[in-house]
Amino acid sequence: MTSARFNEQTYYEILEVEPGAPQNEIHLAYQRAKNTYSPDSPALLTMFSEDEAKALLNLIEEAFETLSNQARRRKYDASLTSPSSNESLPDFDPSDSHQKNDDEKMNVLKKREKLPEGFAKTKFSVYEVDENFENEIKNIDVVDGPLLQKIRLYKQINLEQVSNETRISKSYLSALESNDYDGLPAGVFVRGFVVQVARALGLDEQKFANLYMKKFKADNSEN
Repeated sequence: MTSARFNEQTYYEILEVEPGAPQNEIHLAYQRAKNTYSPDSPALLTMFSEDEAKALLNLIEEAFETLSNQARRRKYDASLTSPSSNESLPDFDPSDSHQKNDDEKMNVLKKREKLPEGFAKTKFSVYEVDENFENEIKNIDVVDGPLLQKIRLYKQINLEQVSNETRISKSYLSALESNDYDGLPAGVFVRGFVVQVARALGLDEQKFANLYMKKFKADNSEN
């Protein structure tokens, strides 16, 4: 995530979208953030205290509630460009409780930049690293659908997230992961699917596409 503007993150930075992002991107970014930092995330309470985790989830909700409402968003955008928005947060606040709340938010946002040892982050999720499986992926020489599914599940990414990212229908993705070749289009399109899926999963897209198509062609020549 980018560094905070004016020493604090904007709602756009919290959701990791550009200020001009359309509403559908705001919604997808909100879903990604909720999934990445959900209470069920194996890394969440390793990265944050319980109070910090709640504060972060509240920030995500605040960001979405503001940016998903056109009137609130226009007002918020105007505040970002107003002279007062160019000032950093004050060094002190007359209310200790307000200052404590601001400090807690800043600590949460700073910690969000980091991951605990043994965890990694994708665009969609935080997952626990399995070094043996990582080495297997690195040295892989045979790729098929079930392997792509195994990697997706390992990285805590669901099929809907891949579909939203790649614009490939879930029915095609399911066929791809199950080696249901009859449910897939022509090979040239299948290769494009694998490239996009591999990219979404953070893999070497050309290597995985080449290896998948090698097996795809071999299996189809036997039928």
